Amino acid sequence: MEGFMGKPNFLFKTMLGVLLFTSLGCGFFSLSNSQMVNEQTDPVLPQELPTDIQPTEAQPPESQSEIEISYVYTDGLVTSLYHLYGTVLDNFVDVTLTNHGNANGTVIVETYIEGYTTKALDTVVVGAGESIEIHQNPRLMAEAVDKLNSEKPGTFHIKITQIDSDKELTLIEDSQQVLLYSRRDFVWIDGFETAEEYELWAAWVTPTDPKVEALIRAAADYTSSGTMWSGYGGHENDDNGGVWERLEAIWKAEEDYRLTYISTMVAYGPNTVQRMRLPAEVIEQASGNCVELAILFASAAEALGLETAIIRIPGHAYVAVRMDQVNANYYFIETTLIGRASFNDAINLGLEEWNDTIPHLEAQEEGYAWVTIQDARQKGILPIPWN
Repeated sequence: MEGFMGKPNFLFKTMLGVLLFTSLGCGFFSLSNSQMVNEQTDPVLPQELPTDIQPTEAQPPESQSEIEISYVYTDGLVTSLYHLYGTVLDNFVDVTLTNHGNANGTVIVETYIEGYTTKALDTVVVGAGESIEIHQNPRLMAEAVDKLNSEKPGTFHIKITQIDSDKELTLIEDSQQVLLYSRRDFVWIDGFETAEEYELWAAWVTPTDPKVEALIRAAADYTSSGTMWSGYGGHENDDNGGVWERLEAIWKAEEDYRLTYISTMVAYGPNTVQRMRLPAEVIEQASGNCVELAILFASAAEALGLETAIIRIPGHAYVAVRMDQVNANYYFIETTLIGRASFNDAINLGLEEWNDTIPHLEAQEEGYAWVTIQDARQKGILPIPWN
């Protein structure tokens, strides 16, 4: 069960634009006469969006000031990844101020999306002959996120003011239309390689969500000690069975939650998005597709200090959990069997799938990806901070 150890060296390009084309569906796995059968359900039609996503360079009106202004904003706000703007993704708005005068100038820059964000505000001094850049990411308000269950239009405002003694001179005051994506939308980013895009799945892995923590508490009832513990405790290749015991306990707790697999398929392509529910929503609705169930299981495993990975193959995804901190050995788990088969069956099928996956990953074939959650965390891909 040796795991895939080659980790791609991702270069995160961060401009939102034309969406890439691929597809994600979930194969339906069932047990019949000790054999696993893979069936495919009818696809859901792609979702049409009103606009493309792309950086837009605005042309501010001329003013009496000697400070030249240019700014670039993103006309599509990806709500689910908004906490990554300015780190993994580009800033929402970049402003360049150039002072062509002979004296320093004090400038106030403020931006916001009406009804959805707080105001971002910076006060800067632009030296004579100097050019500076200001990067802003107005913070989404929690109550606004709760309302974004579908794509909505919004109005982006920017105001730049120069302070001269006791007087204020408005250099620009513009409004631009933007699109705010649903809080559940997984949007493909222009300039990202396919593997880079899949790595963003790590944002949906939410180990500190209260509902995931409650699942772990329920799982504790299925361990021999009645507790759940963190990490590997120095053991190798799970020689004491501690990793297996905790993973099986999570499986049994999920069965108590009456989780079930529902196969869905959504096409990736221009002007389309992938709707993905968070682990808390999977628990609340007692169902998930292949990637949602894999992400829920990975969330619980990460919360227990275990290294996890999501494995993507054409039309499907499953989860891997590392056995120790030394060796490249993993348990591969077919989470779509939840509620229909034992944890041992899920492990056996997961191993079969992994053996089929290895040569495709090694050949770096399109549609195959290995996403180590801990590696994504080190790159700044943090869990979505709301549910």
